[in-house]
Order: sequence, then structure tokens, then C-alpha cells
Amino acid sequence: MCEKEINNNNNNNELTEKSKEEIEKDEIEYLEYLKYRKEIIDSHCHIHEDVEHLQESCDLPFKKILLMGTTVEDWDKINQLADKINDDNKIIRCFGIHPWFVYNYLPPTELIGKIKEGDGSNDSIIISIDETWRIKMKELLLKYPNSIVGEIGIDKVTKVRLNGFNKNDQESQMRVFRDQIEIANELDRLVSLHCVQLQGQLLTFFQSLDIDKFPPAIALHTFGGKPATVDQFCKMASGKGDKFYFGLSFINLTFSKVDKLIQAIPDDRLLLESDQNSPTQVDQSLFKLIQKISISKNWTIQKTIEQTTLNTLNFLSKQIKK
Repeated sequence: MCEKEINNNNNNNELTEKSKEEIEKDEIEYLEYLKYRKEIIDSHCHIHEDVEHLQESCDLPFKKILLMGTTVEDWDKINQLADKINDDNKIIRCFGIHPWFVYNYLPPTELIGKIKEGDGSNDSIIISIDETWRIKMKELLLKYPNSIVGEIGIDKVTKVRLNGFNKNDQESQMRVFRDQIEIANELDRLVSLHCVQLQGQLLTFFQSLDIDKFPPAIALHTFGGKPATVDQFCKMASGKGDKFYFGLSFINLTFSKVDKLIQAIPDDRLLLESDQNSPTQVDQSLFKLIQKISISKNWTIQKTIEQTTLNTLNFLSKQIKK
């Protein structure tokens, strides 16, 4: 065996030993995760979409789960799961129009009046503006006193893939976003807010919005801004900065500066999100996220769970029930 081969073999042994240590560490931390699992609040998920695993969703032992709505049809699925669990203290229903689906209610001007081709399961229809979502949203928010507005927002990347349009329509997104912020303000409801590559525009919007027109509090979902942007939100004038919380999910774990982002978020403003569409993926996502936060904040698994739960309870307490 040559020297090079010996060195490579030694390196492989070292890597193997390291992997074993990491595995052992993961096992210990996962046991700690399981110990405090019942105290977790998943502040943003879509598990109601997985209708084949409704029972698994019902069996999740978390303290609270916030089910995020994205379309009018999606709201019905939220109510289906929430009614099945039948615990309004645990399940928070969230009703919103997601920016990805705004075109279903406010299509681009160029497409209004044109024929939307059927897909075999749906008939062809004339593309038109649908404003009935506002009425249903208000009805549901009033019917369920602890419900909030979400998931809403603006997204630079998503495109309207309708009749070959295939473009981003920020104008329509912004109009529907403003409408939902107004509804949240009118009914004193919290907001879960999606923003992709438009953090500057979002900052400008809230900086120019009068404090009296703000929702009680806003959770910036899977926050994708730079670490410095956290400070800009938190230090917004006239008491506006106190209204912002920052949700992190497994998606944030792919960010190159995720450690700096976590460290930039104030300890009392950090929220846990699985952002999963199936209950079968929730534990894995939350555990990996909690591990990363624990490392970045120099916390234990227990501390991370307890602190983020306290933060989410504080966030929820800001809502005035009507």
C-alpha cells in the first residue's frame, strides 16, 4: 500500500468516526425534541392539503398548529381538518389568497374576457374578475374568532401560467395584497405574509402605511431578506417595528447566510414553521430547523422549543377577537 493510499484510508476512517459522532448527536437531540414535542407551535403549515393523511394530521401532538389557506377552495379543506380535530384552542384557521393564485381572482388585464381552455376535468370558461372571495373571507374570519389572515403576500418569481401568458403580474398581486391587509386591519386579525425577492417593496409599503391601518401583528413567513433587513423591519418608526415577527422553515436551511439571519432575528421574534403540505414531513422539517436554530443561537433543543413557543403565543395574543 502506497503512502497516498494510507493517508486516504486514514482520512476515510476519520470521516467515518465523525459521521458516527454526528449520528449519535442527532439521536440524542431527537430524543430531546420528542420530549418537548407537545410544546411546539407550528406557526405555518399546509397539512390540510394532504387529504389522504387526515388522521396523521389529527394525531400530531403539537401545542398549536396554524393552517394556512391559499385559495377559496383551500379554505374548505382547512375547515374540514379543523372540524375533524375539533379543538379551536389547538387549530388556528388561516384564510388568505396566496400570490401564486391571485390570477384566479384578479387576472391580468390582457386576459380578461378571453377563453380559459378546459383541461378535461373542467369546462372552458371566460376569464373574469372574481371579487366574491372578499365576502367569504370576512364571513369565515367572523365565524371563527381566533382565525387569522394568511397566507398572503407578494412574489417576484411566480408567473401567471394561463393561456400562454407566463408572466409575473405584480400589479394584481399588490392590489389583492392591499385588500387583504385592509381586511386584517378592519377585523383586527393577525397576518402571515409571504414575500419573495420583494423585501424592499414590502418595507416601503409598510413604512408608508399609517400605523392605524396596520394589522395587530405580522409574521414574515420563511423570511427571505438579508440579515440587515431584519433590523430595518424591527426599527420601523411609530411603533410599527414592534409588530413584525420572523418565521423560519426548512427552506431557510438552504440559504448561504442562514446562521447570520438566525442571529439577526431578535430572540423574542422568532417563530417555527414546518411549511409542509403533509403531516408525514412535519417532524423531520421542524427537527432540522430546531437543530440549526439551536446551533446559531447557542441554545439547547429545549430552549429553542420553549422560546419559539413563547414568541408565537405572544404573537397570537396581539389579536383582538371580534
